Amino acid sequence: MTPPPPTITRFSDIPELLGALRRLPPERPGLTFYKGRARQGSLSYGDLLVAVDRMTRRLREEFGIQRGDRIAILAANRLEVPPLLLATMRIGAAVVPLNPTTGPADWDYVLAHSEARAIFGAKEMLARVGRLPPVVVAFEDEPVPAAESTAGAAAAISDEPAAPSSSLSRTMAVVLYTSGTTGNPKGVSLAQESLLANAWSMAVNFRLDGQTQFAVLPLYHAHALGFGLMTALTTGGHLVFTDRFDPFAWAEIVRAEKVLVTSVVPTLLTPLLQVGVRRDKVPTLRAILVSSAPLTADAARTFESKTEIPLIQGWGLSEYTNFACCLSPDLPDADRRRLLYGGELTSIGGPLSGVEVKVAGPAGDALPEDQRGELCIRGPSTMLQYFKDAEATGAMLGGDGWLRTGDEGYFRLDGGVPNFFITGRIKEIIIRDGDKFSPLAIERELLARVPDIEGRFVVLGFPHQTHGEEIGVYLEAEVVDDGLRARLETAVAALPLEMRPKVLLHGAAPIPRTHTGKIQRRKLHPTFAAYRDCRGALKIERAPDSP
Repeated sequence: MTPPPPTITRFSDIPELLGALRRLPPERPGLTFYKGRARQGSLSYGDLLVAVDRMTRRLREEFGIQRGDRIAILAANRLEVPPLLLATMRIGAAVVPLNPTTGPADWDYVLAHSEARAIFGAKEMLARVGRLPPVVVAFEDEPVPAAESTAGAAAAISDEPAAPSSSLSRTMAVVLYTSGTTGNPKGVSLAQESLLANAWSMAVNFRLDGQTQFAVLPLYHAHALGFGLMTALTTGGHLVFTDRFDPFAWAEIVRAEKVLVTSVVPTLLTPLLQVGVRRDKVPTLRAILVSSAPLTADAARTFESKTEIPLIQGWGLSEYTNFACCLSPDLPDADRRRLLYGGELTSIGGPLSGVEVKVAGPAGDALPEDQRGELCIRGPSTMLQYFKDAEATGAMLGGDGWLRTGDEGYFRLDGGVPNFFITGRIKEIIIRDGDKFSPLAIERELLARVPDIEGRFVVLGFPHQTHGEEIGVYLEAEVVDDGLRARLETAVAALPLEMRPKVLLHGAAPIPRTHTGKIQRRKLHPTFAAYRDCRGALKIERAPDSP
């Protein structure tokens, strides 16, 4: 592996990171924010630190935020969010990002479970929250302008009191809520040093040294928070980010800002192809990182052949902060293409710096090359715990330091270096476009609206060509009459858009179960094989006789 440039420092906590940023030239570009094609605003590092200092004082003095408190954020990407994140963690409080797409019921659960003391958010979203915490702060409608000047910024910075002498390295920095098999989201608690260690390992892999990155994904997602904001900050780089992904503006922004590297989920590759993105339109772009959902070999091959832009696949999970494995952009093109789409499965590369990955058998023993088992991770980015869930924490972490990912895979040595491949998930969480959904949570919503199907239906994720997985329902019913069909359609339409099943198959064959009655969702995948490229409105159709 290429050694890290000397400027890539592994920081232990946010105050240490902020101290390093204060030594940078205050006029150095820090953050640039776009809405569509419009450049809405920017913050130099001097401006950013002034904003962090001001927010730190406001949190402490106006709102009484202390170490150990939780602050929720409910908003799409905007320029005010990074200073708020840094100020919160600087105090020793934790950020609780809320996903704007999941809806009020999910927001209310997370706010209650996390015991958030404050929430910052967009006005229209805050109006839909049912259980507001004691402190509620709405972002202004207009974008916040940059600080007065970098000279003024430098003066303001020098007046800021020194950071506390006690380390915040093991202090909870963020609680990322992710769907679990119990139906309710689990709060993944991450320490400050874990967040920074993960950013460092990705910066090392991509040899980032003050360059420009482009984040089109939301900062409430671990992907953009880690490989985006934190990698830029830890290397003194320039982060360009947007309110949303716009394929028509993508190449224009990459070219205008001289972006070196960006990242997407696999489903965003298709719209980039559709608008005719090519390497000659983005000459500074070194590579695109793809992660957070399965990438097929066909999709990778098609994208590269049409655009000539290299893809790099990474893999990890929220419980390990973000990334554990990644292909190296320094691989010779022939080797990278062979690993990415030379076979049936795409490689996720090898372990990042400081990370151990093994393929474990049922007893936890390390399996040899080419044998399938559960991928397990050990390293500095392992979560602290599931917030207020000791039982789930114990099941995930065990007592040996290895994090059990629930992903099945194997490794293959290539020149003595292990490269890992994912073959499926042991867990049954549905991952659609990088977002996770609990099948049990969707089942509960449907059952509340159509109670007479209890015990006769199951929700599952089935492989999909575009979305990685799509949401399906199997119903034990040989016939679905017009009345039941209408009620099912109404029940599905009442769900949040992202949670709506796209295919409902019914048939006489029973739902596959173990001898103890546990549903075996994966055995239903062949039933949905003909719908790998389905799109559009809900389809209710008869299934094959044998699921």
